[in-house]
Amino acid sequence: MNPANHNDICQRRGTALILFLAALGVFLVMAAFAVNVAYMQLVRTQLRAAADAAARAGAEALARLESVDAAKQAAIEVAAANTVGSSNLTLTTADISIGHARQLGNSGKWEFLENQQPYSSVRVNADQNTPLMMFGITGRQSFTPVLTSTAAFSENEICLVIDRSHSMCFDHSGVDFAYPAGTPLPPPDRVIYPPHPTGSRWASLISAVDAFLNGIATSNATQRVGLVTWASTITLADYEGGLTGREFPESSLDRPLGLDNNQVRSLLAARSADVMLGGTNMSAGIEMGIDVLTGSDSHDFASKIMIVMSDGKWNFGSDPKLIALEAKKKKIMIHTVSFLDKADQSDLQKIAKTTGGLYFHASNTAELEEAFRNMARSLPVVLID
Repeated sequence: MNPANHNDICQRRGTALILFLAALGVFLVMAAFAVNVAYMQLVRTQLRAAADAAARAGAEALARLESVDAAKQAAIEVAAANTVGSSNLTLTTADISIGHARQLGNSGKWEFLENQQPYSSVRVNADQNTPLMMFGITGRQSFTPVLTSTAAFSENEICLVIDRSHSMCFDHSGVDFAYPAGTPLPPPDRVIYPPHPTGSRWASLISAVDAFLNGIATSNATQRVGLVTWASTITLADYEGGLTGREFPESSLDRPLGLDNNQVRSLLAARSADVMLGGTNMSAGIEMGIDVLTGSDSHDFASKIMIVMSDGKWNFGSDPKLIALEAKKKKIMIHTVSFLDKADQSDLQKIAKTTGGLYFHASNTAELEEAFRNMARSLPVVLID
């Protein structure tokens, strides 16, 4: 073989080997980066799952035990039970914040307010220093993903504060003492009869409350509902009391806070079968609603919501707008509903505005039902960020 040709072949083989080794090096580096990127994504996913689990556990403990310390401890314990990378997730109390979560209008977004009461939310700030695989090739030994997870329980305490004055027996014309067709005629007086089962204002209210209870039943938040009914005091010395031989208080606690909404329906059905007497002492109803939402049976960390419905204007007792100021001081939000066009809308609007609540006006049964559905949809729900 020609020595020149032999040298040329050797040089080409040497060049190919160098190129192969260079390509192999690039391939190994690319493979190392690919492995590390995939591993980093896996660790981030594990961290997200662990942080979410810790936040949920903290929120559940906060709701159940009403203890900030218990909430933080529950989050720490659940985090430690989850593996992130090659070790369990470690949290300290400094990594966990307690606060209040609120919805920003109808945007679907939520805001976490650290240290603000009533406490309803737990935020976990999690990070995990994780050694990387093949760090000898990439030159990077570890990375530290950082994630924030916020879980907000929502225990809502809701008091339905319902007008049971005699005008709830009237029809929907807005005319006083105009009764639905089928209401018995005098003597002695139509006032002694229960509300008409389908044509009365009370019947419309029953349908609307049922829509509300169905609405909150679909939420994953805890809803404890109480029931207060109100009118004005009736004694045997009053005309209606003399006719019926009955006395009625200005307000009644029909049911304290509870979880059985069918019981609320049953109690309202029992009211439907009884006479309804008296005028409109709205303040008495709101005052008893405040007692329900702040009494020994209430929970400190629950959101306090009152729903006040009336078909008229208050004509007994003190100004309910002043009582609304007391509700505001106790962090109670009042949603109000006026029913029929002759109902007083101004006071109910002001009551809702004073407490940060919603105001609805309904001109007919369908609008009243929709107002109660909207209130059910407006209640806080559980969220995870």
